[in-house]
Amino acid sequence: MCLANGASKIVTIDYQPIKIGHENIIYLNAFDFVKRRNLYFNSFDFVASFSSIEHSGLGRYDDPIDPIGDIREMQKISCILKPGGLFFLGIPVGQDDVGINCHRTYGRIRLPLMFAGFKLLDVFYLEPNPLELNVEVFEKVTNKNPLNSTQFVFVLKNDE
Repeated sequence: MCLANGASKIVTIDYQPIKIGHENIIYLNAFDFVKRRNLYFNSFDFVASFSSIEHSGLGRYDDPIDPIGDIREMQKISCILKPGGLFFLGIPVGQDDVGINCHRTYGRIRLPLMFAGFKLLDVFYLEPNPLELNVEVFEKVTNKNPLNSTQFVFVLKNDE
């Protein structure tokens, strides 16, 4: 979809090797990416992450245990995005929680920590139009089931 809409190159970063059959899409191993991070400072116009960062630092994918691994990932993304670059972030929202080494759920406490260095532009969930992020949104999600979480997509702009 990105290539069809004018992107000249796509870079996908993952812990597991991915075979890609397109010359304009490249794979980078997450550990190698970190080792060569200086090559990528301020080089991306756009980053998308869906159902990924909430696992960072929990060891599920052989990454090192780090209680703030998710926040560190957000800061890394801030560094690789160009100033004003956009970040589409899909993470579980509900009551703040860590499910053993499975994933985190973001609520009123941890979610604001994730946005440091970014400006929140829009929030999407179940409807084509953005919603306003407020206390009522969190209550609506958690009132159905306090342990339930749902994936919101946050549109963030790099402030740096």
